Amino acid sequence: MGTYTRLGSYLLASDLASDPFGAIHRAVVITGSNFDRHALVRTFSEEMFQAGMNTRLSEAGRVVPLLGGARIYGLGYRVESGKAPHVAWDYVPGRSLAQLIEKARQEQIPFGVDHALTVIQGVAQGIVQMQAKGASHGVLSPHSVWVSFEGATQIVDAPYAALAKSMLAKAPTAKRKLAPYLQGPENDALQQDLFALGAVLYELLTFEQLPLGGDFQTLLDKATLKAAQEEAPLPAEIRAFLGRLLLGRQPFATVEAFNAELERVLYDGEYSPTTFNMAFFMHTLFREENDRDALAMKAEQGDNYLAYTAAGETLRSGATRVEHIDGHAAEEANQKNKTLLIGGGLAAVVILGLGYILFGRPKVDPAMQKQLAELQLLKVQIEQQKSDLDAKAKAETEKTAQLQKQLSETKSVEEKARIQKQLDEAQARKLEVERQQRLAEQKLAEQKAAEQKLAEQKKAAETKVAAAPPAPEPPKPQPMQEAQRPAAVPTQVPTPQTAAPQTMAPAVNNDQPARVTSQIAPAFPLRAVQMRWETNLDHFVRLKVFVSEQGHPLKVSVIEGVSGSYGFDEAAIEAANKSSFSPAVRDGKPVRGWTPEIVYKFPKRR
Repeated sequence: MGTYTRLGSYLLASDLASDPFGAIHRAVVITGSNFDRHALVRTFSEEMFQAGMNTRLSEAGRVVPLLGGARIYGLGYRVESGKAPHVAWDYVPGRSLAQLIEKARQEQIPFGVDHALTVIQGVAQGIVQMQAKGASHGVLSPHSVWVSFEGATQIVDAPYAALAKSMLAKAPTAKRKLAPYLQGPENDALQQDLFALGAVLYELLTFEQLPLGGDFQTLLDKATLKAAQEEAPLPAEIRAFLGRLLLGRQPFATVEAFNAELERVLYDGEYSPTTFNMAFFMHTLFREENDRDALAMKAEQGDNYLAYTAAGETLRSGATRVEHIDGHAAEEANQKNKTLLIGGGLAAVVILGLGYILFGRPKVDPAMQKQLAELQLLKVQIEQQKSDLDAKAKAETEKTAQLQKQLSETKSVEEKARIQKQLDEAQARKLEVERQQRLAEQKLAEQKAAEQKLAEQKKAAETKVAAAPPAPEPPKPQPMQEAQRPAAVPTQVPTPQTAAPQTMAPAVNNDQPARVTSQIAPAFPLRAVQMRWETNLDHFVRLKVFVSEQGHPLKVSVIEGVSGSYGFDEAAIEAANKSSFSPAVRDGKPVRGWTPEIVYKFPKRR
């Protein structure tokens, strides 16, 4: 039985993230003595208690209705005051954006521009909706953002953000940690939130926090895509967008103006921000944490919570004792003997149960079960990618129709040329999206077939194991004198003469590097087309990919790229990350390793 800490209506099971305001936990909600559901619970630090959170958290309850039940903030919010006030909402498997940045930096796993824009798109949506409701955030930072293992983002501190901001004067440690994101104009709530959003985007692209009181213009001019492990400068359109957010020049007067410019940056460029790519990245980055969480949650669903109910107050002791944060009295010492007796009975039941699990239940290859789970996860991710592509295709179709209408109505030659250029680009994007849709449909069909085949193999293995007769006892050794008697030698047992050559055979070296199994062709960079830069020439990017034991690309290293910021290197890296690989093999086992050099060709465009 697991150990839990009671906090109001919740049993805290695991710490998932810590931040300037406290911590986020995975918690269990029970009905009677049975598991009901999981939840995420925010607890606050001692500093925030001293600042007044313990007496004012109920104010956050008035903000929750303003959020309108939007998924971007998390669902099912519940605020509980008392001696240990806390906030809870529906459980979403994932980690904070601050944890994502830190782990990607430590593991040296590239975080691409598309990934950064996917996160910013979700966060900006939340800020826009808050501003439309007449509310502001005020303390936005990577700690505010929860990134699910499916690639979606949520602003999980929205209900209490304004309240926390009002307490920063009495919480110097929290204020110091959040200082890089609080440098916006104090008298303008919209500009303050937009500045913080720019600071988060800058950190996603460079893996560096915005310095305090620095020369931001020089900083942007010198900034490179360190998060993507590139020395290339920030793309011009993103640098200009960051300039409007951080420098206070040409600020966005309204939230609508900001939203329009964000949409232009996201969809008029060569970027493809999708939750599918983000989910793949999260799956790569937090694979172990995700697996560990899933196992723990499965165990929690089957746990017995009798000791954590009112009826079980007298039974709690030792490893099952509830450590009450909210000040419940400890049980009396004379209950210990009774608890030990009951605990002994429970231990016997557990031992018998384990015996059945270990020896009485059919065993299936864990590798097969893990492979099936991975196939199912990839199928969900591909379905999400297809959904994103369908939405994007619809948007491109609508935009093409709108441009065609404008082209038919305009009379100016210059205006017609401009609209025609936009129409050509929109049609090119539409064709590319359609190509990606076909590819996603093909991948989905392959994934479903592979999943079905593996499920049949798993079922056959389970049936075979369940029907298999008990293993025969090994033969007892015969006495030496009986060995002299002539006896028939089983044909399947090799004689020493026949076994010797097999034993002495030289070992075969089966070591292999990682290899490409399905290579995605790169898209010709739209930036090069727009700037008409050497489109009449072939261009080549040479790179290699660092592949995980499961065949997932972890890192792409460009050996020889195309000079200039025209997008060739980025397009090749994106294509490599979307390709499929087989892992390197060492001593017959899959291991992490680099592929040989891969060459991506960008044919000239006539």
